[in-house]
Amino acid sequence: MNKLPRASALALSITALLFLPPAHAETKIEPDASGSGVATTLDRLTVTGARATGRTIENSPAPIDVISAQELESTTRTDLFEALNNTLPAWNTPVRANASDLGSMIRVGQLRGLSPNHTLVLVNGKRWHTTALFGAGGLTGQAPVDLATFPTGAIQRLEVLRDGASAIYGSDAIAGVVNIITSQQAEGGEVAYRYGVNDGGEGELHTLTARAGFGLGQEGYINFAIQYDDQDPTITSTDVPLDYPLFFLRDADGNPVVPTGSVWRPQIPEGATLDPREHEVDRGRWRWPINGRRKSELRGFTANAGTPLGESTELFAFFNHARRQAWAPQFFRPVWRDDVVRVIHPDGFQPKEEIREQSVGGTIGLRGSLAGDWQWETSVTHGQDAIRAYIHDSINPTFGLDSQTSFYLGKVRYAATTWNLDLRRGFEVGLASPLELSLGAEARQEDYRKWAGDPQSYTHGGGLILDGPNAGKPYSRAVGYSQALAGFSPDDAVEVGRDNWAVYAGLSLNPVERWTVDLAARHEDYEDFGTASTWRLSSRVELGRRWALRGTASTGFQAPALAAQAHKFTQNSPAGVTYTLQVGSPQAQALGARPLRPEESENYSIGLVFQPWDGASAALDVYRIDVDNRIATSTSISGDSYPGALPLLQSLGYGRADAVSYLLNAANTRNEGVEATFEASSDLGRFGSVRWTAAGNWTRGELRSVAPTPAVLADYDVPVFSRGNSNLLLLLSPKSKQILSADWELGRWSTLLRFTRYGSLERYGVPVGRPASEEVAYTLDPVWITDLDIGFQLNDHLRLAVTASNLFNQLPDRLPAVLTQPGQYYSYPVNGPVSADGGFYSASIEYRW
Repeated sequence: MNKLPRASALALSITALLFLPPAHAETKIEPDASGSGVATTLDRLTVTGARATGRTIENSPAPIDVISAQELESTTRTDLFEALNNTLPAWNTPVRANASDLGSMIRVGQLRGLSPNHTLVLVNGKRWHTTALFGAGGLTGQAPVDLATFPTGAIQRLEVLRDGASAIYGSDAIAGVVNIITSQQAEGGEVAYRYGVNDGGEGELHTLTARAGFGLGQEGYINFAIQYDDQDPTITSTDVPLDYPLFFLRDADGNPVVPTGSVWRPQIPEGATLDPREHEVDRGRWRWPINGRRKSELRGFTANAGTPLGESTELFAFFNHARRQAWAPQFFRPVWRDDVVRVIHPDGFQPKEEIREQSVGGTIGLRGSLAGDWQWETSVTHGQDAIRAYIHDSINPTFGLDSQTSFYLGKVRYAATTWNLDLRRGFEVGLASPLELSLGAEARQEDYRKWAGDPQSYTHGGGLILDGPNAGKPYSRAVGYSQALAGFSPDDAVEVGRDNWAVYAGLSLNPVERWTVDLAARHEDYEDFGTASTWRLSSRVELGRRWALRGTASTGFQAPALAAQAHKFTQNSPAGVTYTLQVGSPQAQALGARPLRPEESENYSIGLVFQPWDGASAALDVYRIDVDNRIATSTSISGDSYPGALPLLQSLGYGRADAVSYLLNAANTRNEGVEATFEASSDLGRFGSVRWTAAGNWTRGELRSVAPTPAVLADYDVPVFSRGNSNLLLLLSPKSKQILSADWELGRWSTLLRFTRYGSLERYGVPVGRPASEEVAYTLDPVWITDLDIGFQLNDHLRLAVTASNLFNQLPDRLPAVLTQPGQYYSYPVNGPVSADGGFYSASIEYRW
């Protein structure tokens, strides 16, 4: 890891400071309108950029965005991923990142074009637990926080730090930090209902939120919030064309004939004709719905409380519980395929995957002052995410008529408990303002476990094909699972854990008037890979009444997800079986796998902040982030993609239809970009007032180097990290993104108009069933999206609103025809930020008291 420069000198300085006299100036805390004991500058106060008190958006040395609850409501979606996507140019939430299985039901987000794992999520300043599903969003190697399980109705605001902060918060804060601040409302409340639907009538959304605050004792508060979301699916695919048969073909004598070609590209052999039912069946019934929005239900509950315990101590606590179900349909299995048991599914079948997720987390702690000199805080945060997986309308054909049609696939669970102790004290040392020292220690315990599913979901039953032209023949090993997705076998079951501890320190000072300096250092020890030391230096210099220069240099790291070393996965598709091998398995090591190392980063940014006129603010920031040892998936090695490697696969027990890969430290990357923000307000007199905002992000990524290909793969001309895989590291985000908005208020009316431009996207794809050498490059053109929110306040309590996301129903470019899935006339990409669902229109009613 990066070593802390001049660490001993810094330690001596900190030790000396402990004996300096305390500062007598301190920040005055007053209750706000809700009765909570927070600073009167609550709407602009931030705790994300440094551990020092008194930092605001205006004087922060690093770029920070604050998104209010009102802005979240105007995005029409209750999913935090989409709310961030609609409000922050530096944030990207793909529609779905190349996922068709469990990963497609758990979305991910990116900050500054980096991996989802590189954004740390805090709740009220405390590290939150990640998803249990390793490979969320279809990105193998990723296990970020699932923001979609956090009820937006409980949120007072979001703070987003667009800068590296590992020295402050530890692992994962390479790209930045999202800090969710929950409501501290001590009285009143609200209840709201929203109904929405996509263009064309699909994707109905019902959302119910409620929140209420109550006094706790004389000066405390307790706040409750609930949320229910019911999201229907959308389908963005075409009807199945006639050149993709759903039934057996017929020869001249009327006997059933299997199509030639591959399962992906079936061909009608000479002399064969279509079954008459092909013209009668509803070919829209089996449309390929794997590209649309998933059906899901979310039920969430939160409680947030705080109360004084005497004159100098406060008790605080937070609890969140969320249950979510989601369903993902898979490719239709036509009648002529032998993995269809035709007695059970006479018209073929379409499997549907399901997850049942439960996310629970909470914090309890104490804060106060010690002899008036030291401010202290101690807390414990525990969270866990558990996911049970199922598949319905499926079959394990090797069990014939005895096969189940619904399967329990297994369960995964991730849990983490974090203990924190923080100390802070101000000192008078002859500077322009008191120096503030912060010290802290953290311990974290993590646990990851995977349980096996139903035996039939992963077992070959040994049965023979019951009917059709191949009746009596044995089934291959590739179909000895529940179709569409195999269950976890006892060999897949695993339980791993790890402990780590950290100590950290920070200094915040003003050497002279108008010059702010923040220093931070952190040392961590992980029992599974060793130590990590990081540092951070931020500074802000006011160049005049309206101008300031700011900059940050830091190092960071991201520990491999606990599940990474133990991860292995089996997935079967219409063409064969894909195996993700455990890094330490004999098969992976025979293909060149090595133990995973932490990712390491160096972050540099410099920015200019200025006020063009009173009531307006603007900023321009330039950044560079170098990340080494990026964890990703190796090349997927199969006999189809790399025909010359078939002997190697066969020597390890795999067949032509099998594909194998493993995790590795694949590459060193560099992300560079420019960010610009502008905000101003206009008082239009009797025509109301308008808040104008404009923001943009321009970024590019490059590979600085790629892991060397092991000799065993080089001998078969197989790169260990293919170009297609590297593209997922670099090209998932648009090259640029700009957001322009105007928020107009006039009496009881309010209108928000927002324009978002998503820049071009470079993409690569391999035609289905073709070698990797036939990869196709294509570009998705820029897209402008218009959002509109109109609200009317009927009285002091009741508000109505209508909202349109993608008002003009803009769609992304279609995929090149050569990359279209079988059974489709055309298809849309799923790994860009603009959905093929088109416009979404909703209405809401809100009652406050």
